[in-house]
Amino acid sequence: MSLRTQRVAEELKHKLNSVMAKDLSELSIGLVTITNVMVSPDLKTAKIYVTFIGNKEPVDKCVDKLNERKRHIRFLLAKIISLKYTPDIIFYYDDTYEYADRIQKLLNDLKG
Repeated sequence: MSLRTQRVAEELKHKLNSVMAKDLSELSIGLVTITNVMVSPDLKTAKIYVTFIGNKEPVDKCVDKLNERKRHIRFLLAKIISLKYTPDIIFYYDDTYEYADRIQKLLNDLKG
């Protein structure tokens, strides 16, 4: 990833966190945390990796709710970010923390 795409990804991450906290509380999916943003080299597409805290619905439904509202999220993002094109966003669930926790439990079981 080039320096420009890294900077755009970090900026998108910060701005999306504020958009999620302020404007999307009506989705009732708990606290949404953006863990990673991957931007294509042409800056037209962004993959957003999220985790959820305090949700009562399955993770797949929560990601589907975000993807259904991505036009609105992109509109809100376009208002607060200064890019020639606002990237098309796609949300994915980030299971890295669950995977790391599972590995840690296995290691603890081996120790004793």
